[in-house]
Amino acid sequence: MEGQPKLEFGDIHYKNCELYKVINRQTLPVTYSDGFYQKIITQYQDLSFLGINIPQQGYYNDISVGSITARKEPAFDKPSSYIMTFGVLEAYQRCGFGTQLFLELLKRIKLDKEIRYVYLHMWEKNEKGYKFYMRQGFEKQQYIKNYYKGIESPHCYVLVLRLYPDEDPVLPYGERDENDNVIV
Repeated sequence: MEGQPKLEFGDIHYKNCELYKVINRQTLPVTYSDGFYQKIITQYQDLSFLGINIPQQGYYNDISVGSITARKEPAFDKPSSYIMTFGVLEAYQRCGFGTQLFLELLKRIKLDKEIRYVYLHMWEKNEKGYKFYMRQGFEKQQYIKNYYKGIESPHCYVLVLRLYPDEDPVLPYGERDENDNVIV
């Protein structure tokens, strides 16, 4: 990332939550409730990563250009980290800011040696996002039909990053419907 503009990181809190909402509205296909944002600035501030805050805004020249949020939870029978939201404003994409946000998140997640996987749900129409996650080492683990509500093409992929690929095997790929029934 030498030669690319460098982000500064800051916690998401009540003073900048409106900026976080704007980033989500402009970069994600779904709309989140006020209750979700309230949890981000209260419950999710200390996400059990050794007291390190995970919800982060990325600032370039004091302008909030992107954000990433995650939480620790069990998945795939192991402690994992779930990326709840991640976006960079379009005018600032292709500048390395998404990579910087993601690598900062990964650095913080790896402080908790129990965590084995990082995963997320990604809208199937998000081609830029898919390419980004593949470059970061994620693998397609699942396809879920009708996961999202109120959007055209409501299907998603579950993408998984194995933090210790030499120790944890590739997870089997599967397809499910919105009720978690396996599709044959």
